[in-house]
Amino acid sequence: MSEKKPPIQSLTVFLIKTGTKAYEEALDEDEVRVLTRYELDSSTPFEGVVFLGPQQTAQPRWFDFLEAGVKGNLDRRRNSNTSSVLFIKSAKRILAFTFGYGRSWLRPNRIERGFGLRVVLNTVDEAGLRSVDTKTVQELTVHTRRQTSRSSRLSEFGVDKEEDLLGSVAGVPSDPAFARVVSGADALQFRASLEFGDLGAKCREVLNAYRSDSYKKRGFEFVDHVKTVTDPEMIGMLDEQLLPALRLGSSDGLHMAPPEIVDCDRIDGFSFVKSGAPEPDLSLGSLHAQIRSPENISIERLRRQRIFLHFAESAEPISRWSVYRALVAERDVKGRRYVLSGGEWHEIEKQFSKRIDNRVDRIPRAGLNLPSAKQGEYEGAYNKRAAGRGIYLLDKKCVRADGDQIELCDLYVSNDRQFVHVKRWNQSSTLSHLFAQARVSAEAFLSDEGFREEARVLLADRAASLAAHVPRDRPDPNRYRVVFAIIKGGPGWRRALPFFSKLHLVRSAESLRTLGFDVRLERIEVE
Repeated sequence: MSEKKPPIQSLTVFLIKTGTKAYEEALDEDEVRVLTRYELDSSTPFEGVVFLGPQQTAQPRWFDFLEAGVKGNLDRRRNSNTSSVLFIKSAKRILAFTFGYGRSWLRPNRIERGFGLRVVLNTVDEAGLRSVDTKTVQELTVHTRRQTSRSSRLSEFGVDKEEDLLGSVAGVPSDPAFARVVSGADALQFRASLEFGDLGAKCREVLNAYRSDSYKKRGFEFVDHVKTVTDPEMIGMLDEQLLPALRLGSSDGLHMAPPEIVDCDRIDGFSFVKSGAPEPDLSLGSLHAQIRSPENISIERLRRQRIFLHFAESAEPISRWSVYRALVAERDVKGRRYVLSGGEWHEIEKQFSKRIDNRVDRIPRAGLNLPSAKQGEYEGAYNKRAAGRGIYLLDKKCVRADGDQIELCDLYVSNDRQFVHVKRWNQSSTLSHLFAQARVSAEAFLSDEGFREEARVLLADRAASLAAHVPRDRPDPNRYRVVFAIIKGGPGWRRALPFFSKLHLVRSAESLRTLGFDVRLERIEVE
């Protein structure tokens, strides 16, 4: 007769940071006062302690599992807030198993961030992934959850290893003895057949998986390129480094940009108080001029301070974002680079950052000799002035592709058949939108016959000879050039672009080259 297996347990575990000596140090000090501490039974083969909150009227399923390991019986009083935390010491570290709402008791600055994700990447079967959470950092950060009906490889989830940041991953482990299913971000969640006394050995397995770097050989090495900073202490330290520049209005490694796409031709400008006069740019100088006591700026104040958009068709400005969300900063700390974008800090691997810089440098210049832009001039007004002498204005002239309205380009240069996409970058740009627009337009131009038909009519309306530039059949992309034209003054402009803008630039350029287009970069001077 086969031995009966232990029941399946669904467990959630956090790794507590080194330097935490007493278990209570990992708990919120207000919560500790109302929790009951239980020592583990002397026969338990590991060291630890249980903290229990008041119980529910209906006893939770995990209650008997915990009671099996403590000395005596757990308090069986009932109310509506049953939760618990089990701390276990293993290999000089402390792990916290949370039950119910117990995870909310843990102090955020005592949690090892990314612990669960790393364990999963080191243990999951490479063909056993079930779900992947990612986010793509642009002016508007896009969060995505991808799930499959069966176990799959990472390639089947459509993850871009340079542009996507992994948030949480779930799947089936390579070793079924480790767990049946694992998922993780900061916490590790797993289902495994075990008794309470098996937790000590399981903690050692989990820590060994956390300390491994086998994920780098299993197709997950890209997670080190860009990481979202979630440690409150690190975020606080990085924020504090911004304060001197913010209080002085200095633009040293710091500027402001809308955290999402805005139609600059529809707005009169921005202000930092509702009654403030609209300014064409978001800038630290305008912030100082429009708020009281800028020398007393604090991060808390910047999270509360609103940015107002003034629209020509509206009598009242609209509150849109906090000032903090609009800050863009880059800082080097202890040999590591950190980028603030959209209200979140990100750690960028230095070698990855250098590779992106080098790839930006390798994009050739278009050499269009376009006229300089005027100070404060938006793209719409500039494009009208730039048109002429073989340069045709197509700005805001959309062409349909699968029901969507897409701009073919802003300027079409008949010489070398060049699609020029123009964007102004100073203190309030949305460059990722520029790069995405060019990619979408180029893909539709190659694949959509209806799009080409409308593009032919649009170009022929500018000059009859241009109709011949758009064939009815699939065009040869080698005969066309896509140009990113960025309105930007000052020297060293390529390296001065925000990191995520540079990343999206090189990814878009390489995608267009793969399609067969010649891709160039042009800087439009500012008078």
